[in-house]
Amino acid sequence: MLETLDIHDYALIEDAHIEFVKGFTAITGETGAGKSIMLSAVSLLLGSKGDVSSIRVGCESASVCGLFVLEQQSSVNQLLQSLNLPAEDDQLIIRRVLKSNGRTLSYINNTPVNRSDLLQITSHLVDISAQHAHQSLLKEEKQLQLVDSYADDGKELSAYQACFTEHSRLVAEREEKIRLMAEGKKEEDYLGFALQEIDRIAPKEGEDEQLADAIHRSSQFENIHDNLQQTVELLRSYEGGGILSELGQGSDCLEKAAGHDSGLSSYATRLSSVQIECEDIYESLRDYLTHMTYSQEELDDMQSRLAQLQRLMRKYGPTLSQVLSFRDETRSKVDSLTSGETDLADLDKRIASSTSACAEAGRKLSEKRKRGSLALGKEIVSVLHGLGMPHAVLSIQLEPCGMYDKGSERVSFMFCANPGLEIRPLAEIASGGELSRVMLAIKATLREKDPVATLWFDEVDAGIGGVVASNVAKELKHLSLSSQILAITHLASIASKADSQLVVHKEVRDSMSYSLVVPVTGEARIKEIARMLSGDSNSKVSLEHAKELLD
Repeated sequence: MLETLDIHDYALIEDAHIEFVKGFTAITGETGAGKSIMLSAVSLLLGSKGDVSSIRVGCESASVCGLFVLEQQSSVNQLLQSLNLPAEDDQLIIRRVLKSNGRTLSYINNTPVNRSDLLQITSHLVDISAQHAHQSLLKEEKQLQLVDSYADDGKELSAYQACFTEHSRLVAEREEKIRLMAEGKKEEDYLGFALQEIDRIAPKEGEDEQLADAIHRSSQFENIHDNLQQTVELLRSYEGGGILSELGQGSDCLEKAAGHDSGLSSYATRLSSVQIECEDIYESLRDYLTHMTYSQEELDDMQSRLAQLQRLMRKYGPTLSQVLSFRDETRSKVDSLTSGETDLADLDKRIASSTSACAEAGRKLSEKRKRGSLALGKEIVSVLHGLGMPHAVLSIQLEPCGMYDKGSERVSFMFCANPGLEIRPLAEIASGGELSRVMLAIKATLREKDPVATLWFDEVDAGIGGVVASNVAKELKHLSLSSQILAITHLASIASKADSQLVVHKEVRDSMSYSLVVPVTGEARIKEIARMLSGDSNSKVSLEHAKELLD
């Protein structure tokens, strides 16, 4: 529900803080006092486009801020979470700022949002029934939602949507398959050539690095051989001398010394280990040297092989790993071309099956909708007749269409208020007052099933009086048991049934006009009801009548 509304520098409203209560609130005042300004400000808050002419003269901007309390509105909370705008303590603060340069800023809980997200959220919070206002009733999606709610077809709708989701997935998979096949056809020759070229050379992971190392070693054969031979000779010369001979002599001497001084034993052991390690190195290097060979032909072969790999990397790389990945992907594409027609035929069978499943689920959903829409239309018309529209006709038409996520038909509320006129879509012909009463009739019929918590009625009393006005007041009062009702009215018989009353009046200060919104209770409310009855708030008869109405 809407708990508070703050309006600053909007048209004739300079600074207004308005508090609302649960139940039924009547908004009254003289014609031209500013009731429509208040309604326009609320429409701006809910996402309507701003008009810079609405900014108060001499001001750079106008702003409207509303505090909403969420009461078990799971749809709103889920929507907020999906937009990363969770409500704090079940409270939602919405603010719109209209700049003189035409820009409009929107905030939810002090977080900037775009107008599209704002409209999506506020459509779950408030319905305004006035011509060209923030009216969800005129939207096809809302009308379908009302039919589904009344028909209680949630089970059938869920079953259909599950079928439709699977059908859509299969259709998308088929389209992607066709796209890939078409691309493959275009590239078939190229892919075949590329795969043949790579397979002919048959590269292996890391082969380029191994070849580069081997080529470097081979090209440095003489340098490696000479240095290795010199190392071997230094370790042990052909005459039996060298480092190993001297290490052996040193080890023998140190062993003899350790026999007389135990403190030298560890050194003797270490030197012996060094001698053994050097012996092993010597033998390994000698064997390596013995088996070293150089072949110019082998070097040429390796360089030729590396050149082949480098050509592949330039064409399909730039690394050998990427060449191998390209080969695997290409082979997969080529294989898909051969199996594509088979896969496509299998998909077509599955799509045909899913189409049949959707059609059957859609048929069951349509049957329930048809029964529900017929009963709903009759019930709404029955309420409309009691609201002063005895000749009103409202027909809920289901027009077959292709399958989509909500079913296989579109819903249209067709309306005619007067006999002899053509029945046409509700949005095209209903006046503000007619629309308010149609909405009142719909809300009264679906009072327990419509999730919108706050309903704002304008012109609901247009062209009525007497018993009809009393019936309208009764429906508003009854509806206020399940929703917050805000109604702009000129009829005392309606205003007197409200739980609270706000009066909009105009005053002039320093040659400047101001619209003020004040709550009235007690004597002040009696006087306002008296004014509405006779135009004279001090008339004794009017005051007595006002007291009777309020009692």
